[in-house]
Amino acid sequence: MTILLILAAVLVVGYLISIRVHPFTTCRRCNGTNRHKGAIYSYSFRRCRRCKGTGRKERFGARVFGTGE
Repeated sequence: MTILLILAAVLVVGYLISIRVHPFTTCRRCNGTNRHKGAIYSYSFRRCRRCKGTGRKERFGARVFGTGE
């Protein structure tokens, strides 16, 4: 039981450190290209609405710990 608690604490601290170092991840919708294909005209592109054209999204917990934008 104690080993599981220590392991969980180590994993949480490791995740917090990784959020601090890398607060963003690639946007899954546009795959980091800043563009998203149109729904009706598949050859047309528009700015990705999910990432607002940045090509990246904040990781879970980045805003809570103040490391994101």
